Amino acid sequence: MPMNKEQFKNTQPIVYRTLSNALKKNRLAHAYLFSGPKGSPKKEVALLLAQSIACSHRDEDGFACQTCDSCQRIANEESIDFFWKHGIHYKKVIKDPFSNQSKTIVSSRIKKSDIVELQSFFEATSAEKDNTRVFILEDYDQATPEASNSLLKFLEEPQPGIYGILVADEVNNVLPTIQSRCQSIVFRPPSVHDLYVSLKDEMSDEKANMLAHSRYTYEEAVEIAADPQFEVIEQAAKNYRKHWQSWQSIVDMQTQIFVPKSPLCDKTWIRVWIQWLLFLIKQDTELSLATRVDLELILVEAIDTLRMPVDLGLFLDRVYAQIRKVVQNERR
Repeated sequence: MPMNKEQFKNTQPIVYRTLSNALKKNRLAHAYLFSGPKGSPKKEVALLLAQSIACSHRDEDGFACQTCDSCQRIANEESIDFFWKHGIHYKKVIKDPFSNQSKTIVSSRIKKSDIVELQSFFEATSAEKDNTRVFILEDYDQATPEASNSLLKFLEEPQPGIYGILVADEVNNVLPTIQSRCQSIVFRPPSVHDLYVSLKDEMSDEKANMLAHSRYTYEEAVEIAADPQFEVIEQAAKNYRKHWQSWQSIVDMQTQIFVPKSPLCDKTWIRVWIQWLLFLIKQDTELSLATRVDLELILVEAIDTLRMPVDLGLFLDRVYAQIRKVVQNERR
């Protein structure tokens, strides 16, 4: 969905002004390093900047219209002058601009082969205005050393019209030599309250509260709440919470919700389910403080584990068992 530019202006005013001035004065750096905590709109602003560089119908602050053909091709990853290496575990079906065939992208950490692909991608002549080409590299703080060494050579000899945007949560994990060749753009953590207030216009108070506390960006929260599966996961979390001390609740989750190879048995929806549980636990005044702390530790650790390759069936069974043990101790 298009970036909410007014939301961007209000929540990240320094970033907004910095990029706006660069666009209006045509003084863009050849490479940017977007850094900041999870939940800050780094990815969304990276896409907006990519669109703004190519757009011929920019607004008074220099940002893309997000509706013209050029902006739409970039948003849909159909532009032959736009390269986007998505973050870890990202999965999406897109249309290849060269073959016109659909293909599924399953992203992993950035490797040297990705940088080689990037370099090859831009060897062709640009079809957009002024020979302009843009690339985005997400989760760059988790790139391999070989990838960084290869990218360094690419950044040391910037070609006219090529702009790079590196996105990272932990800037300290990016090689200093890479940092020195990029303009640093630091995003501040989003305010939970501000995000909650904005989301209330789009959904119920409870959903807005949960998504804001789970540190989604505004765009991510609106998109995920609009998915019909979100309602299913919300109800599943609430039903499980009511009966989580029983074996039947586990059986219900295994046979009705997170069924192997079903659309819901996916890291994205499992993470949302865990986030709902965290939210419900924090609102539960009937649980003792010690039990709430133990449950929150289990669930926070579970979210961290989902960042790694994991057997989802075994992972969920372990989470169910850990929760059941804690809540049974609470009842004694």
